[in-house]
Amino acid sequence: MNESAIPLSSYLPALGLLALLGLVAWGAQWLKKRMVAGGHTGGAKLRLVSQLALGQQQRVVVVEVAGPQGTVQLTLGVTPQHVRTLHTATLPTTVGLSDAQPIPAEPAVEAPRSVTTPSYKAVAQAVKDAVS
Repeated sequence: MNESAIPLSSYLPALGLLALLGLVAWGAQWLKKRMVAGGHTGGAKLRLVSQLALGQQQRVVVVEVAGPQGTVQLTLGVTPQHVRTLHTATLPTTVGLSDAQPIPAEPAVEAPRSVTTPSYKAVAQAVKDAVS
């Protein structure tokens, strides 16, 4: 037997320390993924009020956002490339997210081929006329 060989038991403290450091690094990554960005836990409440499919990839969406200045209702034009604000309305304090229940999203229904899809300008004008 070779007397210069180091027994395996002498490596156990170093291997234990290495395993502990690996667990600490994994735990830090796990916590980092689950922490809210910036440590800010209170944010704006968002509720989908309604949505309308104008085509395969175009939608008009109405959302309510409750922030520190009150509840705001946004009408948004949504495409795969961008989101554009079509209309903004401040709601009275008696109406808001705390009283309302979310409306479940309806499945998109494709318009018949014979019907032309309205443009965003036409939808925005119709929304403005309806609000006025």
